[in-house]
Amino acid sequence: MYLRTSIAAIALCAAASSANAENCMQYPEGPFRRQCASRNHPGLQAKLERCQEEGQQMGLQRNAGGKGASGGLRGYVQGCMRRR
Repeated sequence: MYLRTSIAAIALCAAASSANAENCMQYPEGPFRRQCASRNHPGLQAKLERCQEEGQQMGLQRNAGGKGASGGLRGYVQGCMRRR
């Protein structure tokens, strides 16, 4: 009986925490969306900083490639964030 109760309590807690997760895609791109995503995924900011540092070590520049997402540091960081 105690095992069933504890399993039910764990399942309820897991469902409640996932239901409380905020949908960050509803916000336009920018700092508010990044803050929302960081609240939902605590390791996201560290990963972003690591990807930016890797790109800078490779010699990529912030403004390289103009506004296109595929060029320069921005393109590398976007690809890096999708990996792993």
